Amino acid sequence: MSVLIPVYNAPYDLAKSLASLAQATTPLDIVVVDDGSRPPLQLPEQIGRHRLILLRKQTNAGIEEALNTGLRYILRQGYEFVARLDAGDLCTPDRFAKQLNFLQHNPEVMLVGSHVEHLDTQGKSVFVQYVPLSTQAIRRQMHLNSSFVHPAVMIRCSAFHRLGLYSYNYPAAEDYELFFRFVKHYPVSNLNEVLTRKEINPNSISLTKRKKQLYSRLRIQLKYFEPAFKESYIGILKTLILYLTPYSLILRLKQFLGIFKKKMREQESL
Repeated sequence: MSVLIPVYNAPYDLAKSLASLAQATTPLDIVVVDDGSRPPLQLPEQIGRHRLILLRKQTNAGIEEALNTGLRYILRQGYEFVARLDAGDLCTPDRFAKQLNFLQHNPEVMLVGSHVEHLDTQGKSVFVQYVPLSTQAIRRQMHLNSSFVHPAVMIRCSAFHRLGLYSYNYPAAEDYELFFRFVKHYPVSNLNEVLTRKEINPNSISLTKRKKQLYSRLRIQLKYFEPAFKESYIGILKTLILYLTPYSLILRLKQFLGIFKKKMREQESL
């Protein structure tokens, strides 16, 4: 199976992710797309038991093209599964084994994700992002916000032959639009555990291109609007509010909600 990592001018973040992947219990082919970094990335051919494949873009073409460059290679090579990860993010050693096992035992499911723990730059937990688990809950939640965390998903490659690759029409929200195509055509799922840890990076797309991302998100919500779903109406209103709200306030709210949800889950398990 393959893991796709696009990277641009982030060698130290990539090194952290590769060190995490080196602990993975499942053999991996790690496809790194260098999107025109200066200086160009230099990588070994292998880390631990895992093979490294480096694809270079001569100039910075953007995240959508970097992702599609990697996917085209992965599809040409005939991989059955592709998992995503972003430079700087970490995985539990058994993440890929658990997602692979789930997809192999549920052949109708084309995409599976998981909960994600968000960390500050010192590695301290800030909040856990809990995602819906069932296909039905995921489909409704998609109209409010993405039901998947992009670097936490594993996808069955055959789905791309029907759905196509990442769209270039929704800057900074290409994953959200792709996930809508998946939930529209296939059963999907999330595993009920934290398998990925994501650093809150001040240089991430969500922060540096937040307004553009929210505008793209609004266009996606309008494209996939479902009149029968109340979530469609609420989601559009939520996006408009987020557009006008400072991100620092949103981050504090996410932290509070993450702590609240964690306490609720702990009480339910007693």
